[in-house]
Amino acid sequence: MNQSRRDTPSNVATPASAGVAEYLLASKRCDLLGLELLLGTGQLVAAISNLVHALQLERGASNMYLGSGGQRCAEVRQTQIDKARVAEQVFRASLAGVDIESHCNAGASRLFNRIAGALHGLDELGQVRIDIDQLKPQPSSIIDGYGQLIQSLLAIVFETADSASDPDISRSLVAMFHLMQGKEFAGQERAVGSAGFAQGNFDQQFSRRLRHLIDNQERCFQIFFDFAESEALAQWQQTVSVHQVELERFRRIAFAAVADGVADRDLSDAWFACTSKRINAMKALEDTLELSLTALCQCKIKAARSDLTCHKVQIDQLAKARDTGAMAVFFSRDSVAGLNESAPHTYDTGCTGTQLGRSLFELVQSQALKLQAMSEELQQARAALEERKCVEKAKGMLMRCRDLSEDEAYRFLRKVAMAQNRRLADVAKDTLAMEDLFTAKS
Repeated sequence: MNQSRRDTPSNVATPASAGVAEYLLASKRCDLLGLELLLGTGQLVAAISNLVHALQLERGASNMYLGSGGQRCAEVRQTQIDKARVAEQVFRASLAGVDIESHCNAGASRLFNRIAGALHGLDELGQVRIDIDQLKPQPSSIIDGYGQLIQSLLAIVFETADSASDPDISRSLVAMFHLMQGKEFAGQERAVGSAGFAQGNFDQQFSRRLRHLIDNQERCFQIFFDFAESEALAQWQQTVSVHQVELERFRRIAFAAVADGVADRDLSDAWFACTSKRINAMKALEDTLELSLTALCQCKIKAARSDLTCHKVQIDQLAKARDTGAMAVFFSRDSVAGLNESAPHTYDTGCTGTQLGRSLFELVQSQALKLQAMSEELQQARAALEERKCVEKAKGMLMRCRDLSEDEAYRFLRKVAMAQNRRLADVAKDTLAMEDLFTAKS
């Protein structure tokens, strides 16, 4: 573009130069605000982790209580109910930090809907506890009911991870979510086994459910391994995996009981203790991840504040030192033509001098490059979440159109994936693409 002279007094703040600076600083402030929101939601995630853990223990004790006809775990169950109520109060208090008036980013609607679903489930929990006191429900319905409530809480964590704007924090949240989800499947396994041993019987339905829960755990933990930092993986090896040998022994006993038609009732307490040790080790790892997440958010916030301050100083200095009566161009003719690669480029910002224009452009360009790199890294971190969404949608479609249980729908997808030597997420995507065909046959 040809050069052109503009006669602008040096003491006048031009709208163009002011606009560049203001929008650049606004971008930096958005980065900072996003990190501050993530720090607040991180505290919410910690409250959810504690509440979910308490509900998982309450569920396991409730299944022992029901399976034994009220003969086992009465006191333990009441203790867990008291702990769950305290954890619920902390969770509800943590919601005070969620801005429901002005918090209107892209994922806010989904997040608020998840929170509403979780609160509804917690409101219904009181009556469920009364029914269990009176030995009304079946153990399987308790597992499903508590499972739905816990899934509604974990969905809040999922939305938090899905909306995270920083790639490092996003990876941390993805790892944490899949650890929490895998721990929930481990909690369901504890509940299913507790009920089976307490009843003295493992039927085919119990067997299928156990296998389903074991498969889901492995899938979640594999994603956790892919995204977790080395320190978290080392803690897993040192604390969680040490319980695997004993757990595998109990699993073999449970599956053998299906063929025998009878299970040793006296093993119910040992099963509960074994699975609880492993789950408690996972909870300790969750706590470590939560502390790391908080520290990471605080570190990122400190860096973002420093970056914002630095940019303000640079822009102020450039504005004071700008040229007078300078030529304003996008690029010099020689640079565009490639005739003088060593010559400094000049940039048009409206009415600024060449030095101010070049420096502002470089600041804007560095922010753009940073955002682009963050976007690419975020896409990698969110791929696991997108795949999970796809698998869950495919399961739901099969359950709706083919009248399958969740376990049956998952086993169908997994069987197809294994037969075709394909990834489960790819099979789920193709299944969703054929929804019209499934609907037509239903």
